[in-house]
Amino acid sequence: MDSGKILAIIGYLLAICFPLIGIIYGLILYFAKGDDAYIKKHAKYIIIVGLVLLCISFVLMMVYNISVFTFYQLK
Repeated sequence: MDSGKILAIIGYLLAICFPLIGIIYGLILYFAKGDDAYIKKHAKYIIIVGLVLLCISFVLMMVYNISVFTFYQLK
C-alpha cells in the first residue's frame, strides 16, 4: 500500500475519532507534504471533516447542557 494512502487513512480516522487532533494532523500534512497532489487533496478533506465533526459535537454538547440544566431547574 502506498504511504500516501496510509497517511490519508490515518488522518480520516483521527478526524472522525478526535476532530481537533485530526484538524492539526491535516494541517501538518497540508504544509509538510504539500508537494504531493494526492496528499494535499486529502489533507483538505481531513481538515473539513474535522471541522464539521467539531461543530457537530459542540452543538450536541450545547443542546445536552441546555436540556440538563433546564430539567434540573424545573424540579
